Amino acid sequence: MMKTIFEIVVCMFATYGFIGFLHEILLTIKHNMKYKTSMVKLVLIVKNQGEIIEGVLRNILQRDFIRKLMPGGRLIVLDMGSNDDTIDILRKLEKDFECIQVLKKSEKEGLFKSFDECEEQEIGVEHIGRKV
Repeated sequence: MMKTIFEIVVCMFATYGFIGFLHEILLTIKHNMKYKTSMVKLVLIVKNQGEIIEGVLRNILQRDFIRKLMPGGRLIVLDMGSNDDTIDILRKLEKDFECIQVLKKSEKEGLFKSFDECEEQEIGVEHIGRKV
């Protein structure tokens, strides 16, 4: 009798886990399709934050915050010329977490280049569609 009850409970938990797993897969697919061409970027700009940056980023990444919030599931961290060990810590975290992309101050222009290219394409399409 106890064995049967135990088997029923285990089957219920297994079914619940499988349904939860399918639900997460469907949400991920929906999220990726919805934001595939999004021009939204999450950029964290830092300078001389060596004492706290690792804790902040690990806290955010543990909660899977970036994947849920951002279309590409990426966080760009732009270091504005830190004099402490911030950039070394960021490079280490970049290796540990694939969702982090670290840029230096000298690379900030490239960050905005994709927005300019997209804007030019939209303007071109707008002009083609108009009747003059």
